[in-house]
Amino acid sequence: MTARYANQVLLNTTAEECYLEFSPGVIFDRAGGGAILPIHTRIAMTPVGLLRLHQAIGQALQNYQIVQNAPAPAPQTAQPVSTPIADATSSEGNA
Repeated sequence: MTARYANQVLLNTTAEECYLEFSPGVIFDRAGGGAILPIHTRIAMTPVGLLRLHQAIGQALQNYQIVQNAPAPAPQTAQPVSTPIADATSSEGNA
Protein backbone atom coordinates (compact mmCIF):
# COMPACT_ATOMS: atom_id res chain seq x y z
CA MET A 1 0.00 0.00 0.00
CA THR A 2 1.24 3.49 -0.75
CA ALA A 3 0.36 6.74 0.94
CA ARG A 4 -0.07 10.02 -0.90
CA TYR A 5 -0.30 13.52 0.48
CA ALA A 6 -3.34 15.59 -0.49
CA ASN A 7 -3.73 19.28 0.24
CA GLN A 8 -6.83 19.69 -1.95
CA VAL A 9 -9.98 17.58 -2.24
CA LEU A 10 -12.70 18.05 -4.83
CA LEU A 11 -16.15 16.58 -4.24
CA ASN A 12 -18.52 15.78 -7.10
CA THR A 13 -21.86 14.05 -6.61
CA THR A 14 -24.55 12.35 -8.64
CA ALA A 15 -27.78 10.78 -7.44
CA GLU A 16 -26.05 7.40 -6.97
CA GLU A 17 -22.36 8.16 -6.38
CA CYS A 18 -19.99 10.63 -4.81
CA TYR A 19 -16.49 11.23 -6.12
CA LEU A 20 -13.59 12.47 -4.02
CA GLU A 21 -10.62 13.64 -6.07
CA PHE A 22 -7.39 14.23 -4.21
CA SER A 23 -4.56 16.52 -5.29
CA PRO A 24 -1.29 17.71 -3.74
CA GLY A 25 -2.29 21.28 -4.65
CA VAL A 26 -2.27 23.83 -7.43
CA ILE A 27 0.85 23.94 -9.58
CA PHE A 28 1.90 26.42 -12.26
CA ASP A 29 1.81 25.10 -15.82
CA ARG A 30 4.65 26.81 -17.68
CA ALA A 31 3.57 25.43 -21.05
CA GLY A 32 0.00 26.68 -20.78
CA GLY A 33 0.80 29.72 -18.67
CA GLY A 34 -1.80 28.94 -16.04
CA ALA A 35 -2.39 26.90 -12.94
CA ILE A 36 -3.58 23.30 -12.86
CA LEU A 37 -4.79 21.02 -10.13
CA PRO A 38 -3.35 17.54 -10.76
CA ILE A 39 -5.55 14.74 -9.43
CA HIS A 40 -3.58 11.72 -8.21
CA THR A 41 -6.40 9.72 -6.60
CA ARG A 42 -10.13 9.42 -7.24
CA ILE A 43 -12.44 7.55 -4.90
CA ALA A 44 -16.07 6.75 -5.75
CA MET A 45 -18.51 6.08 -2.89
CA THR A 46 -22.21 5.75 -2.34
CA PRO A 47 -23.91 8.65 -0.54
CA VAL A 48 -24.36 6.38 2.51
CA GLY A 49 -20.64 5.57 2.47
CA LEU A 50 -19.84 9.28 2.24
CA LEU A 51 -22.13 9.95 5.20
CA ARG A 52 -20.26 7.35 7.28
CA LEU A 53 -16.94 8.89 6.22
CA HIS A 54 -18.26 12.33 7.22
CA GLN A 55 -19.23 11.02 10.65
CA ALA A 56 -15.86 9.32 11.15
CA ILE A 57 -13.94 12.45 10.12
CA GLY A 58 -16.13 14.58 12.40
CA GLN A 59 -15.41 12.30 15.36
CA ALA A 60 -11.67 12.30 14.60
CA LEU A 61 -11.67 16.12 14.49
CA GLN A 62 -13.54 16.33 17.80
CA ASN A 63 -10.96 14.02 19.38
CA TYR A 64 -8.15 16.12 17.89
CA GLN A 65 -9.65 19.34 19.28
CA ILE A 66 -10.06 17.80 22.73
CA VAL A 67 -6.39 16.77 22.75
CA GLN A 68 -5.21 20.14 21.38
CA ASN A 69 -7.32 22.16 23.84
CA ALA A 70 -6.57 20.06 26.88
CA PRO A 71 -5.01 22.16 29.61
CA ALA A 72 -1.35 21.55 30.23
CA PRO A 73 -0.66 19.67 33.42
CA ALA A 74 0.21 21.97 36.30
CA PRO A 75 3.89 21.96 37.13
CA GLN A 76 4.54 20.00 40.26
CA THR A 77 6.66 21.63 42.90
CA ALA A 78 9.05 19.55 44.91
CA GLN A 79 7.61 18.60 48.26
CA PRO A 80 10.05 18.82 51.16
CA VAL A 81 10.77 15.54 52.83
CA SER A 82 10.15 15.69 56.56
CA THR A 83 11.37 13.26 59.13
CA PRO A 84 8.62 11.42 60.95
CA ILE A 85 7.85 12.76 64.37
CA ALA A 86 8.55 10.16 67.01
CA ASP A 87 5.67 9.13 69.18
CA ALA A 88 5.91 11.12 72.42
CA THR A 89 5.29 8.08 74.62
CA SER A 90 7.99 6.01 72.99
CA SER A 91 10.73 8.65 73.22
CA GLU A 92 10.00 9.58 76.78
CA GLY A 93 10.13 7.13 79.60
CA ASN A 94 6.98 6.27 81.44
CA ALA A 95 6.95 8.15 84.74
